[in-house]
Amino acid sequence: MSRRHTVGSRGVGTRGARLVGTTLAVAGMLLMTACGDDVVSTPQSSVTGAPGSGTASATPSTPGGDAALEARAKAHFIPLTALGEGWRESQPPPPGFGLTVCGVDIEPEQPAGSARQRFARSGVGPFVAQYVQAHRDGLAAEVVTALKAALPTCTTFETRGESPTSPVTRFAIEQVSFADVPANAVVWRMTSQGDRPVTQDVALLADGEFLIGVVSYRAGDAPDPETITAAVAAVPTRG
Repeated sequence: MSRRHTVGSRGVGTRGARLVGTTLAVAGMLLMTACGDDVVSTPQSSVTGAPGSGTASATPSTPGGDAALEARAKAHFIPLTALGEGWRESQPPPPGFGLTVCGVDIEPEQPAGSARQRFARSGVGPFVAQYVQAHRDGLAAEVVTALKAALPTCTTFETRGESPTSPVTRFAIEQVSFADVPANAVVWRMTSQGDRPVTQDVALLADGEFLIGVVSYRAGDAPDPETITAAVAAVPTRG
C-alpha cells in the first residue's frame, strides 16, 4: 500500500477508510502517549466495560456478528500473569499498525476486526502493547513469511505520511538475537532516528485468520529482549 499517515499527538490517524494508529511508524509519539496514559491500573474496556479486558472493534463479514469475532480475537490476548511480577494492565494503545517494514506492508488489507491491550510496570515503562487483527485466512502467514525473508538483509527503512509535506521518519534495524521465536512468528528491533530516538522490539505472529502484533518498549533505554520473548511465548494460539 502506498498511502501512509503520520500521527498527531494521540498517535491516531486514517489510511483510506480505516483507522490506522501508526504505533510502529512513529515511535516517539507512541512513547509520549504511553507516558501520559499508563498510570491507570484497571482501565475500562470500551466494548464490554470489564476492568482490564482490553479494547476490541469489529466489522464482521461472516455470520456470528461482532461478539463472535471479538471473542475469537480476545482469545489471543496475553494473560497478565505471563509477564511476571510488577506488571499491570494499562490503557489500550491506539488502533492499527499501518507501516511498511523493509518493503513489507504489515497491514496490507483492512482488518475485519481487531482487539488490543497494553501492560506497564510504571508510568514510564517498560510497556508491552498487543494488537490482534482479523484478516482473510492466510494473509497473516504471508506477512510473516515476507518479513522473515526481508529482515536479514535490511538495515534501515523510511515511512512518510499521506501529505506531500509530511516528514520522513527513518528507522534503523538492529540485529538482535531473540530466543525461542516460534515458527509462526518474526521478531525484530527497530530504532527511530532523530533527536529523540526510541527503540522497540516488535513481533508479528500468524495464527489462521489473525495477525498478532506485540511491541515492547520503554522510556530512554532499549527494552529487555527477554520481555518480547516472554510476551510472544504467552500468546495463546491454535498451536
